[in-house]
Amino acid sequence: MKKLVSHVATPFVTLVVALAASAALTSPAAALPAWQDHATSWTNPKAKDPRVVDLRYATHAHFDRVVIEIHGANPSGHAFYAKKFFYDGSGAPVPIKGRSGLGLDLSPARAHTLAGDNLYVGPQVARPHFDTLKALAFTGDFEGHVSFAFALTHRADYRIFRLHSPERLVLDFRH
Repeated sequence: MKKLVSHVATPFVTLVVALAASAALTSPAAALPAWQDHATSWTNPKAKDPRVVDLRYATHAHFDRVVIEIHGANPSGHAFYAKKFFYDGSGAPVPIKGRSGLGLDLSPARAHTLAGDNLYVGPQVARPHFDTLKALAFTGDFEGHVSFAFALTHRADYRIFRLHSPERLVLDFRH
């Protein structure tokens, strides 16, 4: 019986050790960037030809999240507060409204093939009506810039960070 118990205990101990090691390698929430309440810019000199291909969004207990999928290196960017947004190139107003909003400009970036076909398959306009993220829009793919607008229920703190494999840009809007 002892031999049977030792065989059962060994896989259990291995599982516990593996789970503990996995937890140690997982990034804690504290490793996320700080929340901010002002415009911000960042650069990535390694971004030679990033292609913006998709956007997903979800709500969580304390924030709403937007994930932008990118093929190639994450591009440089600029995030800024605004109340009204306009489509790049045409200047037409974007049909989303909130008490506040955040604009996002990625450059260099494109959302089309070199032949001019669309690569971006995400929403053009979406209205999830989350706690903070009221609506969002793909506002442009023009002259090396890809842009988005996010209508918010209030001037919310936000954080932006990059994830890799696959490349993604993440925006969180605090509730």
